[in-house]
Amino acid sequence: MYIQYYLIHGIEPERGVRMMKEFKTWGLDPNKVKWILEPNKDQISEEMRKSVLIQEASESCGCNVPPGCPNLTQGSVSCTYKHYLCIKDIVENNYEYGVIMEDNQYFCGPIEKTVEKYIDQLNIMYPDWDIIFDTNWRKIQHIQEGHTVVDGVVVYPKSNKMQKEGLAGGTRLAQFYLVNLSCAKKMYQHYIPFNNVPDFWMNDLFRKLNIQSFWSEPSISHVFPHVSTVFN
Repeated sequence: MYIQYYLIHGIEPERGVRMMKEFKTWGLDPNKVKWILEPNKDQISEEMRKSVLIQEASESCGCNVPPGCPNLTQGSVSCTYKHYLCIKDIVENNYEYGVIMEDNQYFCGPIEKTVEKYIDQLNIMYPDWDIIFDTNWRKIQHIQEGHTVVDGVVVYPKSNKMQKEGLAGGTRLAQFYLVNLSCAKKMYQHYIPFNNVPDFWMNDLFRKLNIQSFWSEPSISHVFPHVSTVFN
């Protein structure tokens, strides 16, 4: 199998340095990672905003971000568009799988081996899968969808429905997720224009496109304490 990795990186060089250390520690060959460096928030013109933003509120809101266009911050537009560029690259290069990650995390397990394990289990247990999220944000057994964690099983289906406790759909933040080519093609056709930050916009898309989303358990990706780009 071929897996292309992407790192969404901004203007803070220390984040890039830290991520390189994480790759070395947890067995991800840096040569397998494409860095998505632009556009940053200072490169988002008014003309670009008009071309990529849809002028209506999002169904999914959160993260204290104003609900939908045209109120998205420059950082929000930059981050969401970089996710789109990753999806676009997967489709244009016909990559079988893509892992998209942000530069605000650290890991607690082998990256490549874990991703390969997700793919193997998903292809056997859920051959129609589309996307899986790995972030130690909330545990799958705590989201009131009837999940029981089974020894040896690391992939679990996630509902795309709006729920209580801040759960707006199938995503689990947007800092580390694996998507297959079929899903990337579906998302690519509908990603632009958008009206929210990446995870909440994808929640809207998942409901629209009936995307089969999954969460990992346990997760190897952890959020690094920081001020999110989407707030500025």
